[in-house]
Order: sequence, then C-alpha cells, then structure tokens
Amino acid sequence: MLTINDKAPDFSAETTDGEKITLSEFKNKKNVILFFFSKAFSFVCSNQVCRFRDAYEDLSGFDCEIIGVSFDNMDTQHAFKTTHRLPYHIISDPDKKISGAYGVMRFGGYLPFVKRVTFVIDKSGIIRNVIHHEFNIARHTLEVKNTLLAIAESST
Repeated sequence: MLTINDKAPDFSAETTDGEKITLSEFKNKKNVILFFFSKAFSFVCSNQVCRFRDAYEDLSGFDCEIIGVSFDNMDTQHAFKTTHRLPYHIISDPDKKISGAYGVMRFGGYLPFVKRVTFVIDKSGIIRNVIHHEFNIARHTLEVKNTLLAIAESST
C-alpha cells in the first residue's frame, strides 16, 4: 500500500455521472480525498459513503475533491450514488488498475473487494495521509478533516 509522502499515481476513470476524470486534472487546483470501499449497498460501505456525504460541505471548505472507488460495476455504482444522494464522484474500478496502483487489493486481487482505505492527496499530488480502518468508519472523515486543516495551515 502507498504511504505518506508517496506521489499519488495518476488514473483516468468515468464517473457515475458519465464524466471522465483524471487525478492529474486536480493537480495545483484541489486536494483530493480518494477513498476505497468494498461493496456498494453493504452496511459498512453505506455508512462510509454517507459519512463523506454528511461531511461534504465542511470538507469542501478545504478546497478538495472527493472520489469514492470500488470494483462494483457502473450500474451498481450509479444506483448506490443515487440512493444515498452522494454529492461527490463515485467511480468503478472493474479492471482493478486504480486499486492495484494504490495497493489496496486484498490478497493480490483474488478477493472481490478492496481494503477500506482513504488517501488524502495534496494539490501537488503527494499523499499526505493514509487512513486504513475497516470498521471504525468515523475515523476516516475525522482524520481527513485534520489532515486538510494541517495542509491549510502549512500553506499560509
């Protein structure tokens, strides 16, 4: 798994809204919160995405883009985003390229779900925090906010 101070690997993906995004398009513009979740509509993953939804307005004040990723297909991801009214990007990683680049696959990708990991990537494309908690979901948004605060303080 990638660690703090690693350069975040670039990726391209289509969002559930049909928009094509790349990580590099946010470079020098926005911090990126890239989080991986195991399975759409599972209890813990629903909790995870809804915590990011509920924190969205607060986190947006830190000039960031939030992107959620799992192996689920695009139709499932779209339904998941719609059901939970998610205001941020959700992308599908069926070929496991993004998950592989970030080192979040379980047992080399042999299991059909990823580790629950959140990466905070600063505007220069450097990973500033890696949050890996499988069940303590609240720690993800709390640590993201603390990291964004630290980034904001260091840039003033």
